[in-house]
Amino acid sequence: MSDFVYVSREARANNAPLLILLHGYGSNETDLFSFASLIPSAYHVVSLQAPLSLGTTGYAWFPIHFEENMERWTSPSEVQQAVRYIETFMAYYTAKTDVDANNITLLGFSQGAMLSYTVGIPNPKVSAIAALSGYLDSRVINLTFEAKPIYVSHGKEDMVVPYAWAEQSVELLNQNGYVPVFNAYHQGHGVNQENLSSVMAWLQAQL
Repeated sequence: MSDFVYVSREARANNAPLLILLHGYGSNETDLFSFASLIPSAYHVVSLQAPLSLGTTGYAWFPIHFEENMERWTSPSEVQQAVRYIETFMAYYTAKTDVDANNITLLGFSQGAMLSYTVGIPNPKVSAIAALSGYLDSRVINLTFEAKPIYVSHGKEDMVVPYAWAEQSVELLNQNGYVPVFNAYHQGHGVNQENLSSVMAWLQAQL
């Protein structure tokens, strides 16, 4: 019996490419799944809930710690626990579901975007990554793996995950032989309609 909490939408065909949605800090599995009807029907879609309960405010993949001066920091070991949780779910879900286990796309928002990078870049079963309003943490990943399609989007007015972090992530990807698609939008920490349309078009192009 699995302890994983998730919602899913089946594809129109068997052995479909799998799209895994990873929500942000303080949210839950229904958040990104709210636009599942817009995702190309060729994908089998599953949205996973993070394991760490924040009480009434939702769930997180790993804790965010604060110094006395309110500077934020995260623990690489706690990030790696979240990575293992997602990898275990991927193995569990692909074993029990009629999907193509070697054609997985990870789409994450904020903390989920950071984990999409961390889980997806070294995993040969992950064929593409979409990172929305997130960043690449070089402490927990190396970029010596074969390049794959990566979509990056970020709001220029983001006050939660600074826009500069996205620029630095894209620069790091470019320096290591990746060719990410990078779209910037006049928005805060969220996904506006233009951004949503763009990532849906990118998902369609990966099929």
